[in-house]
Amino acid sequence: MATGSAVDVVRACLEHEPPEGVRVGPPQIAGTLTLFPIFRDATGLDYITLAEAKEAQRSVEITELGPLGNVSRLVVKNAGALPVLIIDGDLLLGLKQDRVLNTTILVPARSTLEIPVSCVEAGRWHARSTTARRGDFSVSPGVRAAKLKSMIRRTRASGKFDSDQHAIWKEVHKYVGSLGVASETKAYADIERQRRSQIEQGLAQLKPADGQSGVLAAVGGRPVSFDLFDKASTLSRFWQGLIGSYITESLATAASEVSVDVEAATAWIRGLGSGEASVHPAVGMGEAALITGAGHDLSALVVEGVPVHIAAQHEKRGSMSLTHAAVD
Repeated sequence: MATGSAVDVVRACLEHEPPEGVRVGPPQIAGTLTLFPIFRDATGLDYITLAEAKEAQRSVEITELGPLGNVSRLVVKNAGALPVLIIDGDLLLGLKQDRVLNTTILVPARSTLEIPVSCVEAGRWHARSTTARRGDFSVSPGVRAAKLKSMIRRTRASGKFDSDQHAIWKEVHKYVGSLGVASETKAYADIERQRRSQIEQGLAQLKPADGQSGVLAAVGGRPVSFDLFDKASTLSRFWQGLIGSYITESLATAASEVSVDVEAATAWIRGLGSGEASVHPAVGMGEAALITGAGHDLSALVVEGVPVHIAAQHEKRGSMSLTHAAVD
């Protein structure tokens, strides 16, 4: 569990200006949601996303682990010639119950892996499909934060990327209730179904900037989620899912008049590399760098020295706010 070069790569990316590090641009605002674009000049790896693999080449399938299934494990088979990227927070629908991926994974070409997941549908355990489909929107930052905190703790103890299932069910129940969503099986995906029109309305106002490879989402003046990829094309492919999840967070948060500025957002990002760090063999390709700081948790997939995906979540019980001044 010793700190290694993967952590150094992540810290260098977060703490410096381009070309080695990142730059924060002026935000887009939709209601209580503020999105800061993140720019990084770097060479990315060669891979495709899960959506591309399933829709264009149909080279990937995700199934239960055997006929009996396992709540915390699924199986992904990649029959294609390129690695496939699946990210933390991806919602996997169908099978015996809906799941969410615990950690970002780059699935090697022509391989089969067991992948760590958490249940986000507590009231069902019977098959609706033989393969999973990816949800249109990722799970909310609040659910991701609960999952990430427990996943880091358990991975440091066992190396298995497991989570605290009860903590995640509790968080799902809170979002379903706060958004007034009816769900017979206590499924997070019912938010996607019943609040789709509001989510899509918000999405129509928000577009990635040219060259943007990451985003920091703030709701009511507080950072809630940070996602940075190795290249802009990857963010564009995950844009709908991630931004839809941020919009869900804003719908579940009370309105606020607090404004947000670039300087404070940049300072928060620069501090994401601070804290206790550990490095673990990733599921699939590369290494996972895990960092627990003051008020935030971070997980990054680093492959061949490239930070493919850096994801950080804000601890809700903290009071950190991005409120130095308004942005014109």
